[in-house]
Amino acid sequence: MACEACGFDFEEVYGDRGAGYVECHHVVPLHEAGEGRTKLSDLALICANCHLMIHRRAPWPTPEALRGPPSSSADRRGGVIPYPSRGSAVRL
Repeated sequence: MACEACGFDFEEVYGDRGAGYVECHHVVPLHEAGEGRTKLSDLALICANCHLMIHRRAPWPTPEALRGPPSSSADRRGGVIPYPSRGSAVRL
């Protein structure tokens, strides 16, 4: 399962420990949606970093909006975001 915003796949980086792991984000905030049942279409599967960036401040972007154009620092690295603790990287 890969992040819908950045494509990060926990299993790809962490092996069996990361298999099947991803966070779930309500695309429409619960305080706006009101009471009712949550549908699968109301949810997005995203990694912890993207989840934190979405909730960092309002207005909250969708995973698609967060994806947007890569930052200039990612451009300078050829679209690669390193994961220093594991020494691996994810290509954008």
